Amino acid sequence: MSANRRARGAAAVDQPGQTSVDEGSGSALSPAVIPGHGRFFLTGAAVEMIGVFGGTLHCYQGPGGCRKQGLYFSRTLPRKPLRCELPSTDGVVLEISVSHDLAPILDRAVLDFGQYNKMQRFVWASLPAVKGPQCTCLRSTGAPAGKRSPCLDDAGTGLTDL
Repeated sequence: MSANRRARGAAAVDQPGQTSVDEGSGSALSPAVIPGHGRFFLTGAAVEMIGVFGGTLHCYQGPGGCRKQGLYFSRTLPRKPLRCELPSTDGVVLEISVSHDLAPILDRAVLDFGQYNKMQRFVWASLPAVKGPQCTCLRSTGAPAGKRSPCLDDAGTGLTDL
């Protein structure tokens, strides 16, 4: 299934603590509450891979990519992250955090892990708070940065260390 089809089929939930179902794939989505900013959802594949990577993931926004802002992921937590509240799954404690500048655009977003553009990686499959079309790489937001700006996929950027 293409990432764009999956993003269009993503469902949101209005009640706290309730699990949603992604209409595109039929898989359950786990909610993650961002203190003071709403919540986003994680697919089962994203939850599983966070566990594989040691149970910690930090999401942040930075320069780079084919748009004005690149969306990055790290296993290293910064000094003052917004720690998200996640339901415990099978006794495994997962810690996911977001940066203060990224938090406002993640309300109702869907974090996924899978094969996107010939690379296995985390992507924001849906970003409802971002106006305008989403970049096809699912790794950048904002206005296009110009013809010579390399895509994060071209650079092979995966997990980074802060």
